[in-house]
Amino acid sequence: MTDRLAFPLPDGWEDQTVYRFQGPDDGDTGHTVSLVVDRHAGKTPVDEYARLRVDTALETLQPSEALKDEAVTLSNGQTAWEAVLKWVPVDDQIIFHKMVFVVRDGVGYAFTGNFTKKTIKTVALDMDRVIVSVLS
Repeated sequence: MTDRLAFPLPDGWEDQTVYRFQGPDDGDTGHTVSLVVDRHAGKTPVDEYARLRVDTALETLQPSEALKDEAVTLSNGQTAWEAVLKWVPVDDQIIFHKMVFVVRDGVGYAFTGNFTKKTIKTVALDMDRVIVSVLS
């Protein structure tokens, strides 16, 4: 990643920046993609890295179910893990919570975004482009 701020921190402090990318609106629905960078992922395989985070999301986002939870290859050839959860926080509201995880050179990348039934097929494709751009 480029454009990263660099500054000294006091002993015992660590940069835990969360990135937020603002996407297009679709009617009343705005879209964001969040990225958490974990500099302590080490040599954890991406499936193990994703498992804890997907399971936590399934427990937290109730009621929800996993529609997709599998290894994928990004357009740049990078191996990743993708999960899409269908979450119904209230009656008549369905959210598709997409998560993509990558572990590369000891660093974990966790991307997340929420979409509607319509935008999981449209705007979510832009999320994939954001991920590839960040990892380039």
